[in-house]
Amino acid sequence: MAQSLVVSGLATKRAELTGQIQHYRTQIAKLAGNVAHIDAAIKIFAPDMNLRGVRAKAVRQRNSYFKPGEGPRAVLDSLRTAGQALTTREVTERIVADRGIEPTLTDAVQKSISMILNKLLGKKLVRVVGADKNGMRSWQIA
Repeated sequence: MAQSLVVSGLATKRAELTGQIQHYRTQIAKLAGNVAHIDAAIKIFAPDMNLRGVRAKAVRQRNSYFKPGEGPRAVLDSLRTAGQALTTREVTERIVADRGIEPTLTDAVQKSISMILNKLLGKKLVRVVGADKNGMRSWQIA
């Protein structure tokens, strides 16, 4: 009985994944056709252009935790209201609590917060004031 439930579940998952593969192959074929048409148009206007020199643009997916601009604002607000240096983890825990994000997602959100803090560091909006024994940095508003 248990084996048939496992096999049934795996067969369902396999069907789902093969369906996704077919869907993405169709999308890839359409995109390849579009690229071929654009290449032909470029060749009309610039026959000598080397199209292999045109690099692909990376596709980045935004996280669903913050809308554009909300992440840095939330980080700066949490540092501002703390009145003291906070570790990356403490900043993350404050933001998770303030925004009502599921606590089980804290580790995933922390990756985003860490990237945001590093960007803010590059803009000289925050500064590192120390690190604990595990290498977790403490941050303050600059």
